[in-house]
Order: sequence, then structure tokens, then C-alpha cells
Amino acid sequence: MKSILFVEDNAMLLQLYGLMLGDESCGWQVTTASDGLDALVLLRQTAFDVVASDMHMPGMNGVELLSEVRKLHPHTSRIIISGITDQAEAAGSLNCTHLFIPKPFDAKTLKATLARISSLDAYLKSDSLRRLAGKLRSLPSFPQLYLEIVREIESPNSSLQLIARLVAQDPGITAKLLQVANSAAIGLPEKVNDPVEAVKQLGLTMVRSLVLSAQVYSSFQARQVRHFSADALWSHLMRCSGLARAIMRHEHADPDEIEDAFTAGLLADSLPDEFQKALVFAEVENIPLPEAELQIFGATHTGLAAYLLGLWGLPAAIVEAVAFHHTPEKSGHKKFSALTAVHVANALCDPADADNLKLSYLAQLGVADRLETWRQIAVAQELESAVG
Repeated sequence: MKSILFVEDNAMLLQLYGLMLGDESCGWQVTTASDGLDALVLLRQTAFDVVASDMHMPGMNGVELLSEVRKLHPHTSRIIISGITDQAEAAGSLNCTHLFIPKPFDAKTLKATLARISSLDAYLKSDSLRRLAGKLRSLPSFPQLYLEIVREIESPNSSLQLIARLVAQDPGITAKLLQVANSAAIGLPEKVNDPVEAVKQLGLTMVRSLVLSAQVYSSFQARQVRHFSADALWSHLMRCSGLARAIMRHEHADPDEIEDAFTAGLLADSLPDEFQKALVFAEVENIPLPEAELQIFGATHTGLAAYLLGLWGLPAAIVEAVAFHHTPEKSGHKKFSALTAVHVANALCDPADADNLKLSYLAQLGVADRLETWRQIAVAQELESAVG
């Protein structure tokens, strides 16, 4: 069994964590501590596979504690579990935190995160990624508008009007929201011109995904980067995310998993402008972009994106899909999921990636025979877009 240490000053929450993972089938041995000092006593006696800490506690906050965990046990996975208001602070702690899980959450979210954390270790604990994230001048900052919208969605007094008003603060994001609402992939019967109506028709989950991705890519659009078009990238991501969503729907996936696939498709290819060196190198040497990135930076853009998204508190399924959408066979999750849909959609939407479709991975999951159906869905989607 793997071991996890929960650090939380709320006694009821500590008991709840134990109940969530108390079933032996979960494969976790749970230890708890009521504050950072008690946790350090335990950590000096033994190492844990995972330490999950609240942010604000008496005497020592979560970031300070995880900094100590990093010194004592560098290979321990380190998670902040805290309120949404602490998300930006946790995202800034590049040196000590691997993942952020926003409160409130349910047992399903916690178990999904822990089930995937081992296969994500290569990204979450990579020194090269951490160093790269620390020095890239074009690294997207934590998306504040996204945080404000999530806060509003979580609020008991939430309203579509207030959320639409927040979205309308950014004309670029408003334009993208209306573009998506009126796209053939969404299939609304009438043209939408009002942000409130767009929020209502798209749903809060998709709005949150669109705001996050639009804020990330707006930081690239303002830069003149050779061999790179932000508009072309956005167009590709919209096709990819729409197809991933359609594939998940066709496979009757859980609604939350369908939206995870859509979000991951939108975020799959973050590309800070420093990576233009890799674009040029890949073209000159006629090698795949990930190979060029590894040679120049020691890390890929997908790894960097996954690293950031984990710190920003996105679900582990989304982080996994972003991290492994080019190399799904490296994931430890061997079931049809958002990762599968995004991998297939990325290959079917971009001729340059067609040869990267991992047929052996699809065969291992037992879904290789569905590929032709997914191709037909992709063709139908392209036809609808052309007509629309």
C-alpha cells in the first residue's frame, strides 16, 4: 500500500479524509497531523509517498511545510488542499508544490488525483521542468479572471448575469465565447450575440474552460513569434477539443469526463515564445517538435503545460491528458478516458500528427475497433464547420 499524510487543522476534515480512503481497495495507508509541526515530527521518522496539506494553519502554512518536506524527502509528492481563494498563492510556489486541489471536493476527485499521481511523477517532480518554469519570461501568469469566475460559480449567490458580466470585462474572451457558442460543433439552433445567453447555452463548466484557455493563449497572441500563429493554434485547439468532446459523448462517458476532455483539448499545446527555437530546430533537422524541445530545453511544451495546470488546480484527468496526449502509452491509466479522446482528436485534426496515432495503445484499451467511427465523427464535424 502507498502512504499519505494529511495535514489539516480541522479535525472533521481529517476524519473525512480517513473515511474517503479507508477502504483497503483504495490502496492507501492514511496518517494525519493537525498542524505543520506535528507533521514534521512524523516526517523526520518516516517518508510518505504523498503529503497533502491545507494552506493556512496555526504556526506554519502549507507552503512552508511542503518546503520542509521537499528538503527531507525530495521524492514525496506534495499537494496543497485549500480554498479557491488560496489558488493563486499555491500556483506561485513552483519550488515546493506539485498539485493544488481546491476545496470543497468529493471522494471521487481525491481518488482520481491519487490514482493518477504516480504516472504524473515524471512531470510533477521534474527538476528540468521546474527550472524551465522559473526562468521562462513568457510563462503565463495565474489567470486571475478565471479565478474570479470560479469563485462566482462556487458562490451560493451565483448568477449567470454576474458570470457573464465578469466575462465581458475582457473583449477578447467575450469574442471567443460567442465564437464557440455559434460554432457548428455546439449546434445551437439560433445565433447567439449576448454573453449572458452564451453562458446559459454553453454551461458553466465549458465557460470556465474557455476562459482559462483564452487567458493562457492571449499571452501568446500579443507576441510576434516566428513559425507560430496564435490564431492558427486556437483554431486547431477548438477543432481538437470539440472532437474530443464528441468522441466522449459517443462513448457515453460521464458528463464531468466529457468536459474534462473538452478542457484538456483546449489546453493541450501551450507554447511560450521561447519555444520558437525548438520550432525552428525541428524544421531544420526534420525531427518531431517534442524531440527538438527535449534537445534544447530538456523538457517538452506538453510537460510544461501539465506542470502549470497541476499548480493551477485543474483536475488530475485534465493534467494527465495534457501531459500524455502525444505519448498516451506512458500513462499509468489504462482505461478509455479524456486522455484517449484528446490523443485521438489531436491526431485526426492535424495531418502533421496523423502518424503519431498510437494504435497499440488503443488496442491495449480495447477500443482500436472504434477508430473508424471516430474518423467519421471527425469528418462530420469538419463538414458542419465548413457549412457553418
